[in-house]
Amino acid sequence: MPMVSIMLCLFFRLDEDGKVLMPEEVLYRAVQSVNMSHDAAHAQMDVKFRSLICCGLNEQVLHLWLETLCSCQDIVEKWYHPWSFLRSPGWVQIKCELRILSQFAFHLSQDWEIPVRKDKNVQPLKEGVRDMLVKHHLFSWDL
Repeated sequence: MPMVSIMLCLFFRLDEDGKVLMPEEVLYRAVQSVNMSHDAAHAQMDVKFRSLICCGLNEQVLHLWLETLCSCQDIVEKWYHPWSFLRSPGWVQIKCELRILSQFAFHLSQDWEIPVRKDKNVQPLKEGVRDMLVKHHLFSWDL
């Protein structure tokens, strides 16, 4: 596949056959990617979770992932207590708040917490957030 086609597929969230990926498929691929990169580094589950959040922000689908999770009654009932926020109708409010983040272009590294880092002075998370803050005039000069 030529490089231009690959870039277009990545940009428009298409698979190699040109099919638009559903949020569930993007989530599945993100989980696979995080597991592959983090298992080799023996990363903890909380590190994997934060990396998955970075992927969701980069792909602008974090709110859709929450909806996918909360809409699946079997998963919610299995993994969350009856008094959990995700088992109440209140998760819709959080989804609405997360939807706002889809308006911003994030470029966060999913591997920034993996311990095998060569340059300790580089802070990819801070740099990715800095770009977004400057673009939308939400910055401090202390950055």
